[in-house]
Amino acid sequence: MSASPLYMIGIDAAPLWLIKELSESGNLRAFPKLLSGKCITELRSTMPPMTGPAWPSIYTGKEPAEHGVPDFFMMKRDYTPELVYYDSKAYPPFWESLAERGKKCLIITPATDINLPESRHVEMITGFPLKSRTNSSLLRQLMKEFKFYGEPDLEKPLKEGKITAKEAAAGFAECARKRREIAMKAMQAKQYDFTFVCFTETDRIQHFVLNKKDRAEYLLPIYEEIDKLALYFMNKADEEGAELILVSDHGAQPIKSKFLINAWLMSKGYLSIKGGAMKSAPVQSPGNGFRYNVREKLIKTNARKVYDRLPHAAKKAVSASLGAVLPSAAVGEYTRMHLFDFDMLKTKAFAAISNLNVSTIWINDGRFDMGIVTQSEKQFLKRKLSKELIEAKGAGGKKVIKRVIDADPYYHGTGKFLAPDLFAEAMPGYSLDIFNFSPNRLFMPPEPPKSGDHTTMGIFGLYPHRQAKPGEVAEVKPMVLKHFSFKRQTI
Repeated sequence: MSASPLYMIGIDAAPLWLIKELSESGNLRAFPKLLSGKCITELRSTMPPMTGPAWPSIYTGKEPAEHGVPDFFMMKRDYTPELVYYDSKAYPPFWESLAERGKKCLIITPATDINLPESRHVEMITGFPLKSRTNSSLLRQLMKEFKFYGEPDLEKPLKEGKITAKEAAAGFAECARKRREIAMKAMQAKQYDFTFVCFTETDRIQHFVLNKKDRAEYLLPIYEEIDKLALYFMNKADEEGAELILVSDHGAQPIKSKFLINAWLMSKGYLSIKGGAMKSAPVQSPGNGFRYNVREKLIKTNARKVYDRLPHAAKKAVSASLGAVLPSAAVGEYTRMHLFDFDMLKTKAFAAISNLNVSTIWINDGRFDMGIVTQSEKQFLKRKLSKELIEAKGAGGKKVIKRVIDADPYYHGTGKFLAPDLFAEAMPGYSLDIFNFSPNRLFMPPEPPKSGDHTTMGIFGLYPHRQAKPGEVAEVKPMVLKHFSFKRQTI
């Protein structure tokens, strides 16, 4: 059994092209060395490529159909998205397998794992999206010393214009610094067989700045902190004959335009809007409309948590009332609508939940309360939709959709959630928008929080040498266990 330690760094939304671009600045030391040694390659994410399903796939070696997290939300039969969390008690992460065999693990802010481990061999600070907690007296002391409470919520004040993107980037960089120093101090105080430190600040800020020409000014301070930790791990790997793994859950890209996929579905006759939903007068800028503010607060704040706990019949009543009382929410020349604005008795297909470069499309069949598509019609409808989406054109007659994938084989009949029927993946530079409608347009400029968005290809790195590498996120766990010479049965 291998006696050498293993180190791992997780970087949320890190694409290979950006690592290369930032490495050319001269400010980084570890990443250029990894690139020159051909230690970094691309890694395919889940579908859709999201933090919610991808990190659990990294931790468990399972696909979303198995670990039960398809996105941050899952669809319910009454057309309501419901929050879903990775259950690390039901589907333990690989460090639990290590701990069972006596390996001592240091786990710092693993994205989406909000449960503290019970094993005495795992010392952890829990990760995004909830406030950090720890099961370790050492880590508790270090959190207090560095005043670290988890990743700060800087997106909200940034969206509201209360802070600038540079102020947010500085705040995220400071948080990354604290996390790095906590990890290094813990390792100096104790010896661990496996150490994993995960950074999620990258994804938060990249959504706002990736399409800026000076994006390096915002991103370098954060990546410099990650680079320092990587260099520290690389030096230890050289001294100990150990290894370092670098991994991201998905990639990222700058966005030049958003394709309004539900508006397109409506234009093709697949989706119908309730009467009056498009008739409200436009307002001058996003967020100024009374109905817009009320609806978004109801959907995104604590009221949403109350709604999620309601029984099925009560949800239907609330949804119907919202659609009647607040029938639309105009934002400039676009109208923002939600699922309760759709006339499901006349809708055959709709896009929902996934609102990035990959959109998830549902056929409105008997799985839903008001499904109108029969099983005999469903397969024909999927083929027709796929063909027409691939033919969709943007500016200059260029294709908008890169590919459309039948989701059935991907989810292979899972019973853990109601699965979408199709994945539509946009061409580079495009994002797919499920909320906005316009009577005259199928495209809109990206809002500031959507100027950068996800892609399916993240990164995988192995230092000091490049070995057989995983092609998908679910293949990371077997490689970790292989380092410790665990048999495949333990995966």
